[in-house]
Amino acid sequence: MYNYTLSQIAGGATLAFMVASYFWRSKSAYLLFQIIGIICLFFSYLFGEEYFAMIAITVSLSRTLTFFLYEKKDKEAPIALSFLFAALTVGAYGVINMVILDTAKPLDILYLCAQVGYAFVFRIRNIKLVRYTVTVPHAFAIAYNLLLGNMLFVAVSYGFELLADLFAIIKYDFMGRRTEKS
Repeated sequence: MYNYTLSQIAGGATLAFMVASYFWRSKSAYLLFQIIGIICLFFSYLFGEEYFAMIAITVSLSRTLTFFLYEKKDKEAPIALSFLFAALTVGAYGVINMVILDTAKPLDILYLCAQVGYAFVFRIRNIKLVRYTVTVPHAFAIAYNLLLGNMLFVAVSYGFELLADLFAIIKYDFMGRRTEKS
């Protein structure tokens, strides 16, 4: 029960940082809040004993830090990095589920799809395009966490992140157009 409570607390912190990331106009601020949220998410999965998700989040943190550094230097990250991070995530699935745990959890494939999607979305430099394309990996992550059952708060966090993303799209793309026209 204690681990469940710690997992939920870490999930709440994840929620706060991930949602906040969508309300910055700069890509580097977006990625900084994503990094902090990913660290909180790591602990949520650790306490929830979801080991593939925990390792996938570690790869995710490396990916986000790498793309953050490219963004700070005002450079585009090579596409090869997206393929590398996607391959590391697929490799983590194979090693954790098939070799170490010997379970081959089919449910983890949903989270695998989400993480592979994030590997390509976070490389995009246009924050507007990121907001639109990140909705697909969010949907996979929400489905994964809802189906896990014990990670309900993390699913809610991803859900709020999806809502924040949609709200940011409305605010900056649709409401912003009205302001520019008037």
